[in-house]
Amino acid sequence: MTDFKLTRFPFTREEIDKWGAEDPRHRNWPVVYVMNNNSAVYVGESVNAEGRMKQHIDSDEKRRLECVRVVLDETFNKSVCLDLESFLIRMFSGDGQLQVLNHNAGITDADYYNRDAYQKTFNEVFEKLHTQENLFRRSLPEIINSDLFKLSPFKALNHDQALAVEDILQGLFDDLEHGAGNTVVVQGNPGTGKTVVAIYLLKLLEDIRRHDPEEPLDTDSIFSDFWLFTIRGVGVV
Repeated sequence: MTDFKLTRFPFTREEIDKWGAEDPRHRNWPVVYVMNNNSAVYVGESVNAEGRMKQHIDSDEKRRLECVRVVLDETFNKSVCLDLESFLIRMFSGDGQLQVLNHNAGITDADYYNRDAYQKTFNEVFEKLHTQENLFRRSLPEIINSDLFKLSPFKALNHDQALAVEDILQGLFDDLEHGAGNTVVVQGNPGTGKTVVAIYLLKLLEDIRRHDPEEPLDTDSIFSDFWLFTIRGVGVV
């Protein structure tokens, strides 16, 4: 469907400046980027990739990453980039070769115009990262059929699952603020995603607990208000 461009460069301030000056779209176009070293990987999306990378390089957690790969496509919009970001995070988590540094900040299974047509491009991006960049050790079918993928905390929540997580978080933080205890029961028929919600929620709470207040938050996250809430002083223990 599309003809995307994959660009690789070292993750240094000098190289970010150089890449940013090459094309106005590097500062004003929705793209997806992958940053990694030999042991860890981070996937992001931004309409100002140069500026976002400069924020990352000031982060204690991410400055140790060594290489950047940027996926740019003239047909991509914000929704496509969010979807591709989610797809790659889930594939890296299911592959298990690299530690995924992303937080469970609110990946959802959101629909958008012509979404099905972009799946071919996503698969092609994966294949390039797999066969040319050696960022994956297993093929796409091998990852999707693995237990590691099925039990990964990086799931794209559907609408009902996202509402369940949001309700649980709201109740939990309300009780924490008032010093009350909290017990949560998740009910649903087989196949409705109770395990997905539980695994996702545990990872999300741990990410919130460990979050560095100096690290920029993704304001597009559906759960970003809860991160800000804890930073203001409630916290998770």
